[in-house]
Order: sequence, then structure tokens, then C-alpha cells
Amino acid sequence: MKKLFFFLIVLGLMGLSSCEKTISGNGYVYDKVSQQPIAGATISVYLEHPSPDTFQMETETDNNGAYSAFSNPYSCTGSCPDLVVRIVADGYQLEYVRNPNGDTTFLARKQ
Repeated sequence: MKKLFFFLIVLGLMGLSSCEKTISGNGYVYDKVSQQPIAGATISVYLEHPSPDTFQMETETDNNGAYSAFSNPYSCTGSCPDLVVRIVADGYQLEYVRNPNGDTTFLARKQ
């Protein structure tokens, strides 16, 4: 009986330490030289590292260079994975941002 009770307590604590949540972030994309927003930059969202297996969503920056990114609902046990954003815009170098939180990313033009 004691073993069953202990097992139920451990199982309950495991349930309390995990949750299903959406991991989100946001930011802005600007031209490094002109300091102007880049509209239409492609924002690809991944969990932990960019790969087809960790892909979550894709969006674009608006006219102000702003974007919002989020994951699919994810079951976290302990700490949740990082949100990784890949930023691509025509004529600019590729950039990655980890856990964006209102960050401004300045893209350099390709040489």
C-alpha cells in the first residue's frame, strides 16, 4: 500500500511539473544602414534549433518591420525549449534570433 501511495505522489508531482503551452516572441526587423523597417521579411519559427522537425510556423514582417511568432502547443517538462526565429529578406544577409522579446534585428545588405 505504501508503494502505491508513493507511486501516486510521484505521478502527481510529474503532472505538476509539466504543462502544455505556446511559446511566443516578437520583434522588429530594420535595415542596418538606413535604420528603416523592412516590410515583407520572412520569419520562420523553430523550437531549439532550425530543422524540418522543429519547424513551427512562418509569417512576415508588417510595414513597420514588426512580427509576432509562436510555437504550436508544446508540453514542457521542467524548462521549455527556446524559440528560434530565422529572418530572411531579399537582398539581405540571413539572421537568427533566439527568444525574441521586442528585440530589433538589423539586417546587413548582401555584398
